[in-house]
Amino acid sequence: MWFRRALYFWQFAAVLVLPLWVFIARGILGSSLGWDLLLFVFLCPLLAISMLIVVGITVARKAVRATRSVSWLDAAVLTVWHGLIITFGFVDTSWVAALVVIAAIAAFWIAIGQLVIETRDRVRGVMAGFEEAARADRSSTTPAAPIHDGNVIIVYPSETRAEP
Repeated sequence: MWFRRALYFWQFAAVLVLPLWVFIARGILGSSLGWDLLLFVFLCPLLAISMLIVVGITVARKAVRATRSVSWLDAAVLTVWHGLIITFGFVDTSWVAALVVIAAIAAFWIAIGQLVIETRDRVRGVMAGFEEAARADRSSTTPAAPIHDGNVIIVYPSETRAEP
């Protein structure tokens, strides 16, 4: 539980720390291309935005907010994704960058899937509660007899009003 809770809090800091790590590490350790600095100036904010989107979708789940810890599936995906980002700071290869992108896409869709499943289950629970309350209300009361004293008022639309 402590690991999932730590990841819950780490993911907020990681939105700033990890893209900054990639930018600084690639600058210090050097990269194979001369234009990489310009590329990282564009890609690091994109990485931060993608991480922020995944954090937002993850925190949108009530179970995550209530326990202040991510699920085990979230923990696995975030650990792999953040580990690949840290690795990319050290290693300048395109296959690591491709794995970071694949992990980002997987983290996004897994977060969306978990949000949809949790929301579906919560809506089903609410609807079952409504159905149970309606059944209890129907069984506890006897149907009321309609009130009718013989007088009926008929209202005609203004165009077809019948004159007495």
